[in-house]
Amino acid sequence: MKRARLSFQVFLAILVVSLASVLVAGFIARRALSSAFAAYLSAYGMHMGPGMGFGRMVLGAAERSFLLGVDRGILVSAAVAAVIAAAAAVALAGYLVRPLRQLTSGAEAIARGDLAHRVEVSGPAEIEELATAFNAMAESLERSEALRRRMVGDVAHELRNPIAALRAQAEAVAEGVMPLDEARVRSMVDDLEQLSRLVHELQELAVAEAGGLSYDMQRIDLCEVAGREVERARLLAAEGVEVAAACSGAGEVVADEFRIAQAIRNLIGNALKHTTHGSVVVTVDTVEGWRRVTVSDTGTGIPEKDLPYIFERFYRADEARAASTGGAGLGLAIVRRIVEDHGGQVFATSVEGVGSSIGFLLPPAHE
Repeated sequence: MKRARLSFQVFLAILVVSLASVLVAGFIARRALSSAFAAYLSAYGMHMGPGMGFGRMVLGAAERSFLLGVDRGILVSAAVAAVIAAAAAVALAGYLVRPLRQLTSGAEAIARGDLAHRVEVSGPAEIEELATAFNAMAESLERSEALRRRMVGDVAHELRNPIAALRAQAEAVAEGVMPLDEARVRSMVDDLEQLSRLVHELQELAVAEAGGLSYDMQRIDLCEVAGREVERARLLAAEGVEVAAACSGAGEVVADEFRIAQAIRNLIGNALKHTTHGSVVVTVDTVEGWRRVTVSDTGTGIPEKDLPYIFERFYRADEARAASTGGAGLGLAIVRRIVEDHGGQVFATSVEGVGSSIGFLLPPAHE
C-alpha cells in the first residue's frame, strides 16, 4: 500500500486543525451569543417555556437577521481559515520537504557512486543536523574510497618490486648469468622478508579490524615494556640515530603485554623510518591519571593537513618517502586498533622539518 507523501500529510493536518479550531470556536461563540440573546429577550418579557427553543419561537426580522449573521460569520470564518491554512500548509510543506528531497537525491547519488555529491544545509535545525551528518558521511566515504584505491596501488607496488627482483635474480641464476653466492642469497632473503612483512601486516590488520585479536589482560609495567623495545630498536637504528627511553613515575596498566609491546614497536619503527639523524625517545609518564607513551623523533615531520589521517589504514603522508622506506601505511592503523581495544586513545603532533611525537594513552591499573 502506497503511503501518502509528507507534503500531503502536512497539508491535510494543518487544514483539519485549522477548520476544527474555527468550527469549535464558532460553536462556542454561537452558544454564547444564543444565551446572551435569550437573556435579551427575557429582559423584554419574551420568556421561553419548557422544551422551547429558538426554532419554536416567533422571532422578529431583526432577531432572525442577527442569528443568520452569526451563522454566516462562522461559515465565512471557516472558509477564510481554510484558505489561509491551505496556503500556510503549502509553504510549510515545501519548507520541510525540499531539504528532504535533496537528501533523497544525495543518497541516490551516493548509491550510484558519486561520492563527491554534497547537499545544501537548510531547513529546520533537525534537518540541518541531518544534512550536516550526511555530508560528513559522504566525505568519509569519499576519503575511504580514495584510500581503498590507493591501497590497491600500494599493495600492488609493494608486492611487485620484491617479486620482480626475486624473479630477475632467480632467472639470472638459472641461466648462469649470476652466481648463486652468499650476497645473492642474502638479497633474495631480503626480498622475501619484505613480502612476508607486508602479508603479515595485512593479515594482522584484517584480524584487528574484525575484532578478532585476542588479549591476555594482566598487570604490566609500561616502563619495562618500553625499555625492552628500545633495546631491540637500538640494533635497527641507522648510524647517527640515538634511541633512548625515559620513564617518570609508575607506569602500571592492565593490558596485554605482547600487544602493547607490538604497538610501541610499531611506533618506534615508524619513527626510525623517517629519522636519519638525531634521536628517537620513548617517554612513559602520567597525565591526569592516565598512562602516556610518547615516541618522539627528530625526523622530517608530518604536514599538518595529514595529521588527522595518519592512523587510517594505508594512509601515507609522503608516498615517495614511504615507498623508499618500504612502508605500506599499516603500522599506525594496527596501533590505533590495539590501543582502542584497551580503552585508550592515540594522539600525534608534528612540526615539519623538526620532528614528530606520536603515542597513546591507557587507563591506569586500579588497586
